[in-house]
Amino acid sequence: MIDAAARLIRRVLGWQILFSLAASSLVSLLAPPMLLLRDNIAVVAGRSLLLAILAGGAVTVFRSWWSLRRHRFVLRVLALGSRSVEPFEMQAIEGEPWRVTVGWVGPSFVALGLVATVARPGILDLTTGISLGLLGAVIVAAASLPLHVFVRSAVLRAIELSPPEVMREVAEAAQRSGAPQRKVARRLLAAVATPVAFVAIGSALIANAHLRRADERQREETARALARSAFEVGPGVVPGVGLEGAIDRAAQLGFVANVTPGSPASYALERDEDGVVDLVTPLDTGSAEVRFSGSTISVLSLESLLISLLAVGVVALLGVLLGRALGVDLSNATRGVRLLGTEAVISGGTRVVRPARFRVVAELGQAIERLADRFRVFARAQERAIEARAAITRMRGLFFASVSHDLKSPLNAILGFTELVRELEPVGAGQIESLDLIERRGRELLALIETILDAARVEAGQLTLIRDRVKISDLLGQAIEKGRDLGGDRPVEVIGEISKGIPELEVDRLQIGRALATLIGHAMRSAERGVVRVKASPGSARRLHIAIDLPSRRFSARQLEAMLDPTRKPGASVHRGLALGMSLARSVVELHGGRVRVEDRGAQGARFMVRLPIDSDAAAIAPADASSRFQSSRPSGRLP
Repeated sequence: MIDAAARLIRRVLGWQILFSLAASSLVSLLAPPMLLLRDNIAVVAGRSLLLAILAGGAVTVFRSWWSLRRHRFVLRVLALGSRSVEPFEMQAIEGEPWRVTVGWVGPSFVALGLVATVARPGILDLTTGISLGLLGAVIVAAASLPLHVFVRSAVLRAIELSPPEVMREVAEAAQRSGAPQRKVARRLLAAVATPVAFVAIGSALIANAHLRRADERQREETARALARSAFEVGPGVVPGVGLEGAIDRAAQLGFVANVTPGSPASYALERDEDGVVDLVTPLDTGSAEVRFSGSTISVLSLESLLISLLAVGVVALLGVLLGRALGVDLSNATRGVRLLGTEAVISGGTRVVRPARFRVVAELGQAIERLADRFRVFARAQERAIEARAAITRMRGLFFASVSHDLKSPLNAILGFTELVRELEPVGAGQIESLDLIERRGRELLALIETILDAARVEAGQLTLIRDRVKISDLLGQAIEKGRDLGGDRPVEVIGEISKGIPELEVDRLQIGRALATLIGHAMRSAERGVVRVKASPGSARRLHIAIDLPSRRFSARQLEAMLDPTRKPGASVHRGLALGMSLARSVVELHGGRVRVEDRGAQGARFMVRLPIDSDAAAIAPADASSRFQSSRPSGRLP
């Protein structure tokens, strides 16, 4: 079992858990100091951020497990090395890295948003909460980039186990939709612009945190100075004159003051909910309490926001330009890959006019060129091999034709003189038996010579069909007669049956007769019982069906199919001449637009099924043969 696919789900979940722990630790440790939070506020803020990201990570792990488990059967098939996968299944797996990354970032963002707003601790004001949430989101989003890389690497190792033909379909479908070009541009844009956006937003948040801290100190000093100067009861004719006006003016500036006469109180500074500061300072007579907002600085100033957007826009434009350049380079490299195996490679058409601007793509182009050079050498060698094979085929055809012609002349003389001796000379019973044996073996040899000659013509593409109209009864009778010659000395009876409604056929009488005779002869040679049945019947779609039974389990249907295949060599137990004749028979039937196949009949043996087309004009004008039956059992092959 292959580990890359078997453990993919566990690896993806492991990476998510690891990054959730790492991101929550970094955010809780780094965010409060970066925003200049101190003491109890920093502790509460860090704990809230830690719990928020861990809660989002838990939701993410469960969601990813639920989403990835639907691929468990496909992953199991890949792990076992099987090839039974579909292209749409691989497309679904290929999109998982993006879904896993978004699924990890989304719940964390939601949890940080809740902690920053409605679920924030009471000690944090809204501005500080939003700043913490944004900075935490920036750190989580930055951590999602390496997470996506690790998850995608694990998924790609599993995809590499899929069959090449399946991935070829996936690649072709993606190429037709134009998705790769768009994805390359978007990914390069994200790779360039996203880090800059994170740095810009984080820097703006940290800079605003320093401004807010400075503003808080300034307002605290202002409140202290205001209490010591404006609210102090000074000496004069009327004590406390102008105090109420000072209190009203301070309220207009955001400082709500209250002067308490009596003994002075000790100095105290407390922060209430929503960032409100309560300052108590002693006076000469009594004490003053001033309540004011800790800071008036917002989360992001307009200037910092504009600068961040400008930086992201410039980098995004650079990313778009780089994406286009990379797209052009990849398009040229893809064109070189596609041209491999075509005429353009042999002619040198894979050369890229414009060099690649990216090092990786340039290395890919160089590899394509080296592969193209090797393919050119292979293609030229293959051309020479094809030419040599064609020359050998022509020479072999000429040799077979010459030898076959030289053999037919003396063989015809032997058969002719055998017939003359039988008719003109008084011969005894033993001599008649010898003459019959000479005639049978001679006709068998003659049929073999004709088969070799026709096979050479088919291989050379020089076999010409001479079509004429023939009755199925005449054709089948001649085939059975010649099949007896090829069947040898087997005491087998051949029974032919012709159904009603079969019109005349427009075929090459000689070639089709030889093809059917070859199949009948093989059936006779391999028969284990004494009857071979040949049945002709009309089929569907203007087809004639000729069934030739093989009452034998000597050869299986698969072995017979192999004998009909001209590209395979016959086995040691197969009659070589008949095997050559069977492949020739199949070629002749296919030249007529027909087909030969083998049916398995179980314990009854097998059956040759020959299908020939019926000419529609012949069916309309020719009278149909009546149903008939004839048989041949005599050694000479003559019909009774």
